[in-house]
Amino acid sequence: MLEQTADKIECLSPNIAKAFEDWADKDVIPTMEICGYSYDKLIKEFNMRPIAAFLALDWLTREPEKASEALKRGIRKIKA
Repeated sequence: MLEQTADKIECLSPNIAKAFEDWADKDVIPTMEICGYSYDKLIKEFNMRPIAAFLALDWLTREPEKASEALKRGIRKIKA
């Protein structure tokens, strides 16, 4: 699972990758919002861990309709 997560992180879309790097290197909390979801919202309302929140934001960037529907149904585990 760790290897799959690392692979997904390596393939993050550019804007999410930049936010991830800022978070990892400088402890900067991202403020971006995608389809009504933000890092903060995913952490607080969906109880996601930081890496999962970044992967969810990336999924929302790549497949907004599919990801939004999954989050609306309450799926907490990202299946990108």
